[in-house]
Amino acid sequence: MAHFRPPTIFSLFPDALAVVIRHVKFTNEALAVLALVNRECYQVVRPALWTDPQLSNSHIYTPLQLTQAILASMKSRALSPDTAALINCLDMSQVEETLYSTLPEDWLLILLTHAPKLHTLCLSGRKTSSPFVQSAAFRKLTNANMVHQGMENLDLSECTDMREPTLKLLATFFPNLVSLNLARTSGVTDTAVSLIVDRCQYLESINLSYCRQLTDLGLFSVAKFCRRNLRTLNLTGNLKITDNSLVAVAKHCPQIQRLLLGECSQITDSALEWIARSSSSTSLKELELHRCERVKFGLPLLELLSNKCHILERLTLSYKQINSQRDDLKLVMEAFRNFNALCTVGVYEVPEHSPALFFWDLAFQGSQGKLETINLYRGSFTTDYILGNYAVAFEHEQNISDQTVRKFNEPRHGMRKAKVHLFADENY
Repeated sequence: MAHFRPPTIFSLFPDALAVVIRHVKFTNEALAVLALVNRECYQVVRPALWTDPQLSNSHIYTPLQLTQAILASMKSRALSPDTAALINCLDMSQVEETLYSTLPEDWLLILLTHAPKLHTLCLSGRKTSSPFVQSAAFRKLTNANMVHQGMENLDLSECTDMREPTLKLLATFFPNLVSLNLARTSGVTDTAVSLIVDRCQYLESINLSYCRQLTDLGLFSVAKFCRRNLRTLNLTGNLKITDNSLVAVAKHCPQIQRLLLGECSQITDSALEWIARSSSSTSLKELELHRCERVKFGLPLLELLSNKCHILERLTLSYKQINSQRDDLKLVMEAFRNFNALCTVGVYEVPEHSPALFFWDLAFQGSQGKLETINLYRGSFTTDYILGNYAVAFEHEQNISDQTVRKFNEPRHGMRKAKVHLFADENY
């Protein structure tokens, strides 16, 4: 007579554990213990642990130690190929080497060789400067003739040890890239960008913000080779980009949805007028124009954007751009009201004692009443230093301040209005 095995909750409700793991944050150690309970638990926990390994989700080991353990198990074949094939995403931005503990020079080769289905890799140096992300690691790929067909999303932002020759080879290593982030990355030049966009035909998102060596030549290549797929282009903080290259992007990239041009000091109203009249205006959902010193943002330009960019959902600008032409604010308000889909407006460099009435009216009437959020970014106010946190300053209700914004956001029965947020802008 066969031994009777009573049903478990996991056999009766096979999806229950997966739902719990998805909604409750477990540490890696807790998941490892859970996997040892029975076969059903192991089958559910194994993908949860390895599909997107959380290197910072441990109370015992550091991200560096976990990365070293994964690489060592891959190299020694202790990690089965089936388990390694589960790895789809890996965020190494938290990995921080020490004086006595570092990653091996061939860490990238080991990872790409044993994780064939890895499609998203974050090596950003925003938090730790990522000193292990350097040209030497990529040279190992060259020596091994590595080509990783599955890589789609690569984040190399703020990696300061990269060199131009290495960036030129990215398209050789990862020919099927869809998203590439090179924000503040060293070695980004017109030549490197041109080679990448020429060979990576599927690129949809390119972040080239604060790449100070980038000029119109590199952007002409983006417009030429990314014309079919480009959806997002981030050029924030590039001081050498002019109207000529932006006109080329607007002309040749009709599917672009997000165009981020904040702090591009060389662009003018002419480029924006061209963008508004081009075919790309029908797909544009997000446009950032804050701190563009030569963009005056007069009433004619605002009306043109509202009439042509029918699905624009987010727009940023500087406070001084609103009043740069001294237009009647009632007409400006009318132009904002004409936007069909505008949900979020960001206004930068809001000075102290700025009149609040315009923003209150915008919160009620903007985008035909569809506006949801107004984000105001202010600098340092005098009351921040004089009174500190222990006192409350008397603020006039007609001026922008933390108190007036808080009071305006209080719910009022039967009145629909956008939410107003006031943030401290560190760059102001």
